[in-house]
Amino acid sequence: ASATGCGSAHGLSARERGGGGGGGGAPRWDAHGSGPPDALHAVHSSNSFLFVGVMTAQKYLRSRAVAAHRTWAQTIPGRVEFFSSEGSDTSIPIPIVALKNVDDSYPPQKKSFMMLKYMHDHYLEKFEWFMRADDDVYVKGDRLEAFLRSLNSSAPLLLGQTGMGARDELGKLALEPGENFCMGGPGVIMSREVLRRMVPHIRQCLQEMYTTHEDVEVGRCVRRFAGVQCVWSYELSTVPLTVSMPAQAVIISKEKKRPAKSLSTPFSLHFISALSVGHRLALPAATL
Repeated sequence: ASATGCGSAHGLSARERGGGGGGGGAPRWDAHGSGPPDALHAVHSSNSFLFVGVMTAQKYLRSRAVAAHRTWAQTIPGRVEFFSSEGSDTSIPIPIVALKNVDDSYPPQKKSFMMLKYMHDHYLEKFEWFMRADDDVYVKGDRLEAFLRSLNSSAPLLLGQTGMGARDELGKLALEPGENFCMGGPGVIMSREVLRRMVPHIRQCLQEMYTTHEDVEVGRCVRRFAGVQCVWSYELSTVPLTVSMPAQAVIISKEKKRPAKSLSTPFSLHFISALSVGHRLALPAATL
């Protein structure tokens, strides 16, 4: 089977795709989604700005994925879809993509690359920015949008929290001096141009991996074929992204670190957890 990255998404009926008619600026429901319209995120023509692909697994679809869909996903100026393994349950009323020839094994290297290919093949010309997120992330969509709109989405940009590996891994990740990668946990954001340059070479990147770290290998592929790497010391202070930490107020600060070469202000990430928020929702047991 070819590594196309195409997945199967639970489709909508013709009535649901209609989205209430063709006039009056009504939202259009994207046919690549899953579930009834009232459970999906509407795709407005003015909001085709950011596509977020959430990496998840079958065992988390009814918990983490549902919590994310009902909380922060509703704040995203664009669309959020949840990427799981082939054969995953797409009857759950959230937008799920079951990636062909992909399982839920860890580390999720193939899943990550195939998700990026799916984004490229289905949405490249429909969104300006693309984000890879974990299923335990909480994203402040309004702050993220404000931040991204201050940047040039036509330029090749890879944004996130930079990493060079743990101390005991230094020299073992096949990174040259000065090379880095965007750590997967906090979330990785790339412009349309990065996706356009990198995705045609995904098969080669999968065949030439040097580590078992998904984020390291995605960063290597982007650096090699898009010609950019994670923006150094660039940490999105206005964007609380991921990791499993207790829900708390988001602290925003600017730290005096070495500034990015092409960007004037260094930022720092602060995190809150989607699961903590989701647990407060008292979701009906039938949906979980």
